[in-house]
Amino acid sequence: MATAGIVVCSSYGMTCTGCNELVIAPRSSAHVTNHEVRHFWSCENCGHEIEMTVNPRINAASKLSQGVEWSVVA
Repeated sequence: MATAGIVVCSSYGMTCTGCNELVIAPRSSAHVTNHEVRHFWSCENCGHEIEMTVNPRINAASKLSQGVEWSVVA
């Protein structure tokens, strides 16, 4: 599994790292622990899949880069 950088992430969704199309909502999400939530994104345009791990205890406005990990799911 390769790691991908954050391209664009906003309250309206994120940009696909494969084709730069807007992906509005994750396909599914899973609560793993109190410190980890996983979101699974799938681009309808190109089929590219991305797994995002978020720590909900980190203030997203001030510490986004510390709480989000992006991975490409091949």
